[in-house]
Amino acid sequence: MALIALALVTLSVAHPARVATGAAQVSGNGPSFSCSSATTATEKTICADPKLRALDRQMAQLFALAQQGAFSTGTSNQLPAQRTALQEMRACAAAGAAQPLAVCLREHYVVRNQELAIAVLIKAPTTALPVLRAGDPAFAPILEAVQLWSEAPMDANWSAPERAQGRDRIAALLQPYLTSLQTNADQSFGSSILSDPGTDGVAVRKIDDLFHSERHFAAFLNVLGPYLNEPKLSRMPRNLPCAAIVRHPKLLDATGPVFGSTMDNFVLSNDCSASLPPLPSLDALVTKLNARWPECQGTIRYAAYRTFSRAVDQARLGFAPVAKTWSLPARKGVTKADTATVQADLTAYYVANIHQTPSAAATMARNALLGILQNAHACD
Repeated sequence: MALIALALVTLSVAHPARVATGAAQVSGNGPSFSCSSATTATEKTICADPKLRALDRQMAQLFALAQQGAFSTGTSNQLPAQRTALQEMRACAAAGAAQPLAVCLREHYVVRNQELAIAVLIKAPTTALPVLRAGDPAFAPILEAVQLWSEAPMDANWSAPERAQGRDRIAALLQPYLTSLQTNADQSFGSSILSDPGTDGVAVRKIDDLFHSERHFAAFLNVLGPYLNEPKLSRMPRNLPCAAIVRHPKLLDATGPVFGSTMDNFVLSNDCSASLPPLPSLDALVTKLNARWPECQGTIRYAAYRTFSRAVDQARLGFAPVAKTWSLPARKGVTKADTATVQADLTAYYVANIHQTPSAAATMARNALLGILQNAHACD
């Protein structure tokens, strides 16, 4: 499919042929569209406000970069998210809106640009980091640390001299979070989780422990979400970039359940559904499973939801573990035709995007689908 530039807010979703100038052509002080043809209140408000013009140019640049998927080949699934963002921006001008038009637009731009900056962080850190620091200062150091970690090869030797600069920067970025965990009584639960090596032998008691392994780094990130200062805007995403997870698969563990309580609802997420190539049949399956999920009692249910989401992410990434059975469990609202479609689409997806043979891809698809169904509709 040809790329459609949807960065400017004037785009009509019903008429996708309207094309913006594109990131490479966005320059000067104007937005990504021509103000000489502005007709709507939204367009005129953007053209009259230097901050909105700059945010629109920024969104155009970031969206153009985010078109490529996190596998570094093929397209991402950012188009639906961009359409949704544009619809929400246009709604700012609706009669009876809760905020002044310029304020509403500014907030939507900031949130959407944050999403896009996370998506392109690994590819274009010098472009993304200023956006992230301005949009969510409490989260930006974590993202920068993840970006630096992703520059190293998987299971890198962080004691090697060539890693010294990156190691020192990561340590400086993350030390304040570890100090807060260890000194703030309200964060003692997270500190106790990190201090106990448990059955997997992973413990983080000092900042140098992060560099023992990928598992140590992921375990540290895993507890941070609930303890971060609130962002200025409630809808601000706290996602890890999927491109970093593609490079370092253990980082997916940082998005799984760890607290066994409501706090699991605030563990960091990722942007794989938007940053990887589209999988509409998988999205439809997830929607059906969520719609028929039994009502769960107790706060432990958040761990079940997280585990299910992680299984879906494993399917998108091609990370699903080898299954011990080939029998797919039945789930309410899901037909055999649904699962057959998802399995076929995942097989083709793995062939196209991670270069598996058809036979290996078919096995991976079955494993992924089994993991999703096994973890769906669980309450504990």
